[in-house]
Amino acid sequence: MPEIESFVSQLAARDRVFDVRPRLALSPQRRTGRTLRAPASRPLPSVLLLSRSCDSELDSVQDLLARAAVPVARVNSDELAEANLLIDPTNKTILLNGRWMAPTATWLRHFSVQAIDGGSIGPAPELFLRSSWHATADQLTAISGISILPRRPPLLAQLMLAQRNQIAVPRTIVTTDLGHARQAFSCPRLVIKAVDEHFVEAEPGRLTGIFPTVVERRALPDGPGPPVVVQEYVEHDAELRVYYAAGRITAYEVGKDSPADPWTDPHGVRVRPVESPAAVETATRLLASAMALRFGAFDFLLRGGAPVFLEVNPDGDWRWAERRSHTTLVSLAAARMLTELHHETRQAMPRTVDHGIKSLNLLAFLSRPSRRVVLAPTAPGPGAWLFSRAIGFDERIDERLAMLTYPLCERLIQAPATRAFFAPPPGTLPSTATPQDRLLHLAGREP
Repeated sequence: MPEIESFVSQLAARDRVFDVRPRLALSPQRRTGRTLRAPASRPLPSVLLLSRSCDSELDSVQDLLARAAVPVARVNSDELAEANLLIDPTNKTILLNGRWMAPTATWLRHFSVQAIDGGSIGPAPELFLRSSWHATADQLTAISGISILPRRPPLLAQLMLAQRNQIAVPRTIVTTDLGHARQAFSCPRLVIKAVDEHFVEAEPGRLTGIFPTVVERRALPDGPGPPVVVQEYVEHDAELRVYYAAGRITAYEVGKDSPADPWTDPHGVRVRPVESPAAVETATRLLASAMALRFGAFDFLLRGGAPVFLEVNPDGDWRWAERRSHTTLVSLAAARMLTELHHETRQAMPRTVDHGIKSLNLLAFLSRPSRRVVLAPTAPGPGAWLFSRAIGFDERIDERLAMLTYPLCERLIQAPATRAFFAPPPGTLPSTATPQDRLLHLAGREP
């Protein structure tokens, strides 16, 4: 069991420092998520992503959105030196690096102004630069049709909210003197956590982690120090990381030897996708609704089959879990969330904006390279699919794209202006139907 000094001493440990400075400058195509056209006469409805260059979660989502023909713009807090920005609140549009756009859905994740390197401009100008960009990020979310924000209730507020809704939580205190914790608890082991984030950024691009630590209660020393969270260590049968994305729930069971392993020993973390237990799903939906979250990473322990809620992180990462489990479930759920929000907002925009995406682009999706087919639920699409099957071509459709495209096609088919052109899908598919089967069925074809 580590000594208590190991918690704060993480700030001086070399293996707790992570270099996340940008490696390469992004191309204009990468910044916008799709190939740039000549400047349009009208703003293009686009998803806007605000984060930093090391956000691999948004890299994955951005690639999926581009493949689904959803325009994307991205602003990274550590790549602002050449950013050219104009915000027009009257028309709710922005001019970003020479391109007019109308933000439909804006996701603010790891947009940390601590990542801004002011160079040698001096302390006061650098502080002004950072505070100005912090405020500007808020302005960008204000003019967006829909915003997904990382703001969350403090940990103690989260836990009290869960308790009010009959969801079990660990006994928790915040203290500046760990001697108080020794007296407040009777359990043999405790967990010490940061009151705020698990990282501090002492210099731009260099994150120092201060991760939860499990300690023996009797080893807690007396004396003042920074405020920390102290919780009882809950003996448990399993640990779950549950991702909530606009109503969709993805659960992973996580096994690790130390709370810090996802950051310090990611290859030693054991992750597998699981069906979320009913009680966990109910608790997740209830807390997400109470906190008005569109996205959140929830941490639960299972003890005797009952969930114990630990915390929720509205900008929680997920690629570490996907890499260890060889899945892309959360990336797909996040991309679907943004795609649906984008089209919902785009349809309500005035004609003064360039709605840009033609119906074919909304419906069509590309398969993997080689001899896969392009399918759209219009006459040529199923005809091409049938022709590929007839001549022996590989007619399989990329599963991720089928899942991502299905709700878009469904919305178009059910829209009052277009539903007369489509016949109802034939029969009913079994619950075991694949994403390709579901899409073909929606297009009126027998899988």
